[in-house]
Amino acid sequence: MFFFGRKSTVNVPKRVYDQIIGHAKEAYPHECCGVLVGNSMGDRKIFESHRANNINTERANDRYVIDPKEINIIDKVARSEGLDIMGFYHSHPDHPDRPSQFDRDMGQPQYSYIIVSVHKGTETSVKSWMFTEDKEPFKEEAIKITAEG
Repeated sequence: MFFFGRKSTVNVPKRVYDQIIGHAKEAYPHECCGVLVGNSMGDRKIFESHRANNINTERANDRYVIDPKEINIIDKVARSEGLDIMGFYHSHPDHPDRPSQFDRDMGQPQYSYIIVSVHKGTETSVKSWMFTEDKEPFKEEAIKITAEG
């Protein structure tokens, strides 16, 4: 939720953060993608990331699509462990870590969308985005890197 312009915050363990960045570098020059699992009891917390296959083979360098069957399996396992899908991550090869219009059109409310900008396969910058209502734009969400937890 947003109160008087404050950013929401998503808490990500350093281990998970590093896994996401590693995946983005490995996939370069294509977009990587994955699912973020955690809970929102109190603070929004990510506990794990799950790599997903980018099934968009025609535009893999600037579009990602995760197979809904893969999302369904991850969701079932997460729920069996008392967790939820909290969002998704993907990379932007040689483009900013801001959502594209395609990202916004495909996005769903209440999820965190972590975007990793990978420049020339090595340099990275990372931001998280979310929106709460269907018609509103993405708003940047603070990422708090945490110890295991």
